[in-house]
Amino acid sequence: MSTQKEKLAETNKRLMGLFKADQKTMLAFKGLSDTAVREGNVATAMKEMIAVAIAAARGCEDCILYHVNEAKTHGADRATLVEVLAIAVEMSGGPGTVYAAKALDAFDQL
Repeated sequence: MSTQKEKLAETNKRLMGLFKADQKTMLAFKGLSDTAVREGNVATAMKEMIAVAIAAARGCEDCILYHVNEAKTHGADRATLVEVLAIAVEMSGGPGTVYAAKALDAFDQL
């Protein structure tokens, strides 16, 4: 069984493969992503936690790993993530609950 760090490395490897295949699209997407999480009235850590909640609600495990890692990089704390994940559960019910638990596990392991 892979660790969360190994899964994150696998995700990043796949993304790099797509980047190599289509740099123009991926650079445009990276520009959008960087702009969306820039520091502003809402701190970058919180923006990344919002992305985790959306990823949990949408059921995207790779997105969860990526954004949990970014949230932690920007100083996110576990207690705030738990509160944000409650919104994912509220908005997506049972499936969101399963993915919110995965997000919390990823936070604890990364």
